Amino acid sequence: MLTITLRQNREKEREKQHDTRDGEENQGNSTTSPIAGIETGASPSSRHGDAASTPASVESNQQFTQMQQVMPFEDNMPEPSRPSILSNTLGLDLKTHAEYIGPTDYRDPVLLDLHRPNLLNQETPPLSTTSTFARRLDYQTVFLVHPDESTASEKMRIADLDAIEATVHPLGRTLVDLYFRIVHPSFPILHKDVFISKHRLSHRHFAPSLLAAVYLVALDWQLYDSQLAGREVESIPDPAALEELAERTINQDMRRPKLSTLEAGLLLLQRNRRIVESGSHTHPMSNRMFTAQIVAMAQDLGIHIDCSTWSIPAWEVGLRRRLAWALYMQDRWGACVHGRPFLIQDSDWDVRPCTAPDYPELGQMDPEANPDHTSPIIVGWDLFIRHIELTQILSDVIRTFYSAAATRVGGALDQMGVVAAVELAKPLVFRLREWHANLPPRLQLQNTQLRELCANGALHLAHAAVEIALHRALVRITTPDTPASLYEVLRSTARAKLQSAIELLGSLRPEHTAAFWGSAAAYQAAEIGSLAGLLWATADSFDEMAWCASRVEELRWALRVRGAAAPFAREALRLLERDIGGLGMVKTANDSIS
Repeated sequence: MLTITLRQNREKEREKQHDTRDGEENQGNSTTSPIAGIETGASPSSRHGDAASTPASVESNQQFTQMQQVMPFEDNMPEPSRPSILSNTLGLDLKTHAEYIGPTDYRDPVLLDLHRPNLLNQETPPLSTTSTFARRLDYQTVFLVHPDESTASEKMRIADLDAIEATVHPLGRTLVDLYFRIVHPSFPILHKDVFISKHRLSHRHFAPSLLAAVYLVALDWQLYDSQLAGREVESIPDPAALEELAERTINQDMRRPKLSTLEAGLLLLQRNRRIVESGSHTHPMSNRMFTAQIVAMAQDLGIHIDCSTWSIPAWEVGLRRRLAWALYMQDRWGACVHGRPFLIQDSDWDVRPCTAPDYPELGQMDPEANPDHTSPIIVGWDLFIRHIELTQILSDVIRTFYSAAATRVGGALDQMGVVAAVELAKPLVFRLREWHANLPPRLQLQNTQLRELCANGALHLAHAAVEIALHRALVRITTPDTPASLYEVLRSTARAKLQSAIELLGSLRPEHTAAFWGSAAAYQAAEIGSLAGLLWATADSFDEMAWCASRVEELRWALRVRGAAAPFAREALRLLERDIGGLGMVKTANDSIS
């Protein structure tokens, strides 16, 4: 009887799965706007959208009292009904957190079906949140939905949110608007309408770590808001206090992860200004280890799995997909700049490419109001998509020329030799060339708008860094047995790429340097210096050594004159001067032969 029941359930789910796929496009076009659900008057305990809330530790009584004076809170407020927009969502619930059950998990999905309180495509039942239950998203995918810890944790969450808001009061709304104006367009990992709508109602509708992260990142652009720029220095919110709150609360949030926890982690990883202004110069491996935690947490959330056919709202599908690719880029660039293996393996990556329907703001635009497609929303989305494409090429470069299988003694590169390795590089060179040639005019470096920041520079620096990575590998594998003509071609091409990358940095205007730059930018700039040092160390003549040394000085100057306005440039300069071995000797050698 049990076998018959399980078989019948699976057959029903296959049928519903087929219906879901057939109606996927209609579902995406008819999804209710998140704002409609938020405006139903729900309380902080039920509104959370893509910023699902989690408890954290209690802040000091002084800060809590200060925030109570700012915005009184009624502890006995009755809990209203759940907002309709959050119906059937996953990973967004305030009182529960969902855990993905992988195919080899000892908790077999077939057996977990016996504990499911609801069938596919039905709303989560009104059961007590004190028990764990299984939820099947499609025929292949099952999650366990766990209750969060205790009712006391809600008071802890509110206390942390009040402390965060007290730190920025009365500038919370200003910082949110600043974040969505400058950072969000090219790094769209939040659902803008849901976030802003909730924030207009109360700061208590969020996970503490996410709210602190948004405020913290926005503070880096305080000069680009008239209200913030006109305030006395002592009245500007303290970034150190916000950072402490963000790091403390995200550690708590990771114990019961939600999509908001992943969003907060990705935002905190992007802060170039943090290391530069703190003076601590945190070891890069601390960011690497934090990334590993974020990746592990994201896998618990099922971010690495295709969610196209899951029984969740279409807007959450788009949000998950954007988060997935942002995480993928963080992993690939982190592996590149730190010389480490990938944390996310391609064989375990099953996420479809991002498309326009995944970004609701594109659908809200009036085509007639922006005929030349230069809106920050369109340009930012294009930048995000092109970054993903470029990162996929980088992934292939690293796998082909930098993986342990390729570089070990007797490995793939040793076995094939230099000539074959160059042939292996040609498709990658063509892909990079084609990628660059296909950039639309609005993404060209020189395409800036009057009195607007331009994030295009970050994309072009990333492209230069991928080229540098490829040609560093080719220079390294040359041997005395390399044919002379091929040897010269490889070195001359590497020199040309080096010169081009330095000229790129030298051409960055204030509109570029003041825009949003991701966490890898400083290392991407420093890798340009690494190629210069490598060419200098392996040069065949004093003339070539002098040329390389001059390029290092040119690079230093390009970073120095931009360091005051661009934290990534200042950090890159520090990496060149202190952390990258050999560049100090490059200058000495230049002086000795000139």
